[in-house]
Amino acid sequence: MKRSLEIGLFAVICAVFYVVLCSTAVYAVSTQNPYAQNPYAQNPYAQNPYAQNPYAQNPYAQNPYAQNPYAGGKCNPGYTYTTYQGKQLCIKCNPDYNYTKYQGKELCIKCNPDYTYTMYQGKELCIKCNPGYTYTTYQGKQLCIKCNPDYNYTKYQGKELCIKCNPGYTYTTYQGKELCVK
Repeated sequence: MKRSLEIGLFAVICAVFYVVLCSTAVYAVSTQNPYAQNPYAQNPYAQNPYAQNPYAQNPYAQNPYAQNPYAGGKCNPGYTYTTYQGKQLCIKCNPDYNYTKYQGKELCIKCNPDYTYTMYQGKELCIKCNPGYTYTTYQGKQLCIKCNPDYNYTKYQGKELCIKCNPGYTYTTYQGKELCVK
């Protein structure tokens, strides 16, 4: 009797073990649809950026040093093989100068520290913005712009604005609308 009880108990334990293993395997390969919900969304805070004209000045300009290349377009150290005044030559600029086209001529140019060489109002100039400002096109004009802290400059509803989302929200396009979503 004792032996048959042990065999019966063993059989029950094996059956339970078998059922648990089989149901785990079925559960592991079963699929279900994910839970789906619309994100929390809100319009961002929007404001116009601060805008001002940059400081502008002409760059320093000088002719590059030029020499004929060796066979195969080889140049001395520090020289670059390029077209200069219609000829294939080796050219070199003084330190801190960059070779570029300036006022229709191929020259070495340099801007003062913190200035950037760019087109401004149709002229090649060195420009600089006040600290915290960024040089960009704003409302069709080249200006230095700045947003309040925690605001980012972007296009919002077709306008160039500074926008901000509440903490935990991210600015994105959702269902064709520009929103802050969580």
